[in-house]
Amino acid sequence: MPAERPLASALSVSRTTISAAYSLLREEGFIESRRGGGSWSTLPAGRGRRGAPWGPAIPEGSEWLDLAVAAPPGDEKIMVALASASALLPRYLTDHGYDSRGVAILREAVAERYASRGLPTSPEQIFITNGAQQAIDLTVRALAEPLDPVLIESPTYPGALDVLTRNHSRVIAVGISDSVTALGTAIRQVLPRLAYLIPDFHNPTGRLLDSASRAFVVEAAEASGSRLVVDETFVELGLDNSDLPPPLASYGRGDTVISVGSMSKAFWGGLRIGWVRADRTIVAHLVQARATLDMASPILGQLLAAQLLSNPSDLLNSRREMLRIQRDALIAALGTHLPGWQFQVPPGGLSLWANLGEPISTALVTAAESYQLRLAAGPRFGSAGTLENFIRLPFSLPPKDLALAVERLERAVSHLHLGTRSLSSTRGTVV
Repeated sequence: MPAERPLASALSVSRTTISAAYSLLREEGFIESRRGGGSWSTLPAGRGRRGAPWGPAIPEGSEWLDLAVAAPPGDEKIMVALASASALLPRYLTDHGYDSRGVAILREAVAERYASRGLPTSPEQIFITNGAQQAIDLTVRALAEPLDPVLIESPTYPGALDVLTRNHSRVIAVGISDSVTALGTAIRQVLPRLAYLIPDFHNPTGRLLDSASRAFVVEAAEASGSRLVVDETFVELGLDNSDLPPPLASYGRGDTVISVGSMSKAFWGGLRIGWVRADRTIVAHLVQARATLDMASPILGQLLAAQLLSNPSDLLNSRREMLRIQRDALIAALGTHLPGWQFQVPPGGLSLWANLGEPISTALVTAAESYQLRLAAGPRFGSAGTLENFIRLPFSLPPKDLALAVERLERAVSHLHLGTRSLSSTRGTVV
C-alpha cells in the first residue's frame, strides 16, 4: 500500500483522512502494517477469493451463527432409511462396485420421480453424480469448449459460476429482475452453447418460473440451437402449497433440456448424491467426461438415496413445515430490526434475497464476523463487482437462532455506518 503522506498528497486530502481510512481497513482485516515496513493488502481471516469454500464448519457448541450456507440439517428419518439401505448392500459386494452411470435401483427411483411430475423418463436417461456441483461440472465439460458463450441468470448459484470459470467459458449474465422476454432475447442474440437456469425456487431469490415462461425459454433455445442446463435442486421445497409447473424438459425436444437434481437441499447436504436427466446420447458423453475425474458414486450413498426417494413424503412434508416456520420467523425479525431492507417473500427454497438499499454487502459480511455471524455477500452470486446492494439470508436455522442472527446483523449494520460517519467527519475526502 502507498505510504500515508504521498497518498494524501496524490489525492489532495489531509493525512488524517488517510490515517483514519487505513485504521478502518486494518481493524476490518483488509490491510496489515509493520512499523518501518509499511502496509500491505490482505483478506480477513477465514475469507478467500471466488471459488474458495465458505469456510470451516462451525464447531458444535460455538456461539457463531452460520447464514453463509443455505442447507437444512439432517433428519432422524435418514437413519431409518440407512438401515434399509445397509440391508441391500450385500448383493452389491459380489463385484467391484464401479458403476459410472449409477446403480439401477437409484436410476429407477429418480426416473420415477420425473414420471410422477408428468415427464416420462427411463432409467437410461439418468446419470448419477456426486452432487449437483459435479453434475453441472461434467455437463459443461462434455458439451462446451473453453471460450464458448454460456448464458446465466444474475444472481445465480455460485457453484455454477465456479464451474464456468474453471472451464474458461465466456459468461453472459442476464438480470433475473428483467422480464423473461429479455432472457429469451439474449438467447436468440448470443446463441450460447449452454444456458444455465434455475426455474424452481431459484437460488438465491426463491423465484418460481411459470408455465408460459418455461415454454418461451425452451422455444428460444430450440430456435437458437442452444441447450438449457436446468438446475432443479430446490424443486421439492415449495412452501406455499401451490401447484408446480411441469418440469422445464416437458416443453422441448429430448436433447434441448438437461435437468440436474440433488439430494442435498431437500434431504441433507451430507448426502452427496446428484443426477442428470438427459438424452441417452448426452448421458454417454457424460460417462466419458467422468472418466477423467472419478470412477463412480459411492454405492451405500446411492442405496440410501434410493430408499429416501422411494417414500419421501414424511420427511419432505416435515421439512417444508419446518422451513415455512423458519421463513416467517426470519421475515418477522427483519421487520423488527431492519425494516428498511426490501425483499419478496419466496414461495419456496431456502433463502431471502434482500436489497440493502446501499452497496455495503461485502463490507457488511466482514463487519458481521465481529459479531460471530457468518454471511455470504451478494457479489458471490454474480459477476465481479455486481450485486453489492444485496445479500442472501437463508432461513435454515431454528427460529430463535434466526432472531439472534438478525439482532447481530442489525448491530453489524450500525457498526458499519458508525465507521463511515467517523471517516466522513474528518477533513477531506473519504478513501
